Amino acid sequence: MIQTEWFWIKKDPDAPSIVDAAGFNRKKYPYFTDAESFAKVDDSVAYYEYSGNLLACDFLFEPTFLINDDLQPLFKFIEPELEFKGVQLYSARDAEKSATPLYWLPYLEFTDAISETSKIVQGKPEKLIFKADALGEKRLVHCKTAAADIWALSLEAAECLLRRQPVGIILKKIPIQQ
Repeated sequence: MIQTEWFWIKKDPDAPSIVDAAGFNRKKYPYFTDAESFAKVDDSVAYYEYSGNLLACDFLFEPTFLINDDLQPLFKFIEPELEFKGVQLYSARDAEKSATPLYWLPYLEFTDAISETSKIVQGKPEKLIFKADALGEKRLVHCKTAAADIWALSLEAAECLLRRQPVGIILKKIPIQQ
């Protein structure tokens, strides 16, 4: 078992983004991507509403977790078991003048790493704690509560991500229960 710190990839509430998730089909891209919903998605096109900013975030959190094209190889390196389906975004209003970013929908089986000592209120983690024995040799885990889709990186993986200066996220340290 690797003894390391863990970090939750969370949306930066102050981050600018060109993408407003209103244009996504929430049935096609559910908030929680499990094996069944991932199997139903093909590499596809989705339309977004332009929010007026010029900068695309490296991660989208709604309607589901998506990774920018530049970071997809890093995530595949961190976790070779990770599967992806491409989502090419086009502006719903002005496709010729707007950015057309490529994002990737990742799929990784959920890990039961959330400790019973975590503080969960109405399905949302207020204080997230991981169980050390559930993490093993992993460097990336995908967990969920009733109302939160959680992607977390080991310290080494988080350092690799931070060297690429991602836009639109914060990393929140997750305590580990031995």
